[in-house]
Amino acid sequence: MEFDAKGTMVIVEYTGGRVLTWSEDAGLQHVAGGPELGYVDGKAMDARFNKMHNLVILPSGKIILSEHLNHTIRQYDPQEKTISTFSGNGKQGPAVPKVAVDVATFNQPICVMASPDYSSLLVADIGNHVIRRIDLASGLVTFVAGNGKRGTPVDGALASESPLVDPRGAIENVEGEMYVISRGGHMLWKIDREGKIVRVAGNGKAGLVDGGVNESQLNGPKHLCFGPSGEIYLADDVNDAVRKFDPKTGFLSTVDLGEYKIKRPHGVTVRDGWLYIADSFHHRILRVKL
Repeated sequence: MEFDAKGTMVIVEYTGGRVLTWSEDAGLQHVAGGPELGYVDGKAMDARFNKMHNLVILPSGKIILSEHLNHTIRQYDPQEKTISTFSGNGKQGPAVPKVAVDVATFNQPICVMASPDYSSLLVADIGNHVIRRIDLASGLVTFVAGNGKRGTPVDGALASESPLVDPRGAIENVEGEMYVISRGGHMLWKIDREGKIVRVAGNGKAGLVDGGVNESQLNGPKHLCFGPSGEIYLADDVNDAVRKFDPKTGFLSTVDLGEYKIKRPHGVTVRDGWLYIADSFHHRILRVKL
């Protein structure tokens, strides 16, 4: 889920196969896709998907969708009401270090996020163990992190030469720093402006423990986003929790959700002082005041 410039929430369903919008005025609207699994471009309501995970809304209003099991990045044009393939061909394929967007292949691209200036997209190509960047001006797809092998990076090594364990998502700030979550590794990694990778949260053991880098524990984190002060919120899936990492102190904490009990959260986003949570197993979206 993300918000467009007018404040309308756009939602993708993983098992339902639909793209939905929600606003206080219009309520919940079905705008694309349908319950049958498939790989069909064309008119939005006739299009079919296979396990969408998340989305990016571009300044143009077009919406980029990560589609896990069709191994593609799709595009929804709300003005034309059409769905097209942005990258990938519907088949599982290898990650090539430098390739044109129209011929690139993916292996379960599970998350797509935009750079702060929207000049590029970051794709968590989880099956290929890499984070890839799609430059929207040149159309080139390159590696940002990962060498194509599954493994735990060494602190201080170059991210582009390091293995990764289940890279599930990546976000980038205006300083050029990137944060990557490792689902199977139960860790949060930072890539600095020189391209070096360091672990900043999660000691590699599955658990629910707050603390510093060597004490804290995560369990299958699925998504992340920045908060208003640069803090990072994580959907800590198997822990049924939302966690907060403070880059200034290096401390990972558990967010107090008040009366809400969540189950397997798959997404988080922040807007206007509210934290929105995709409470996936309860089939709902919650919000908590920050």
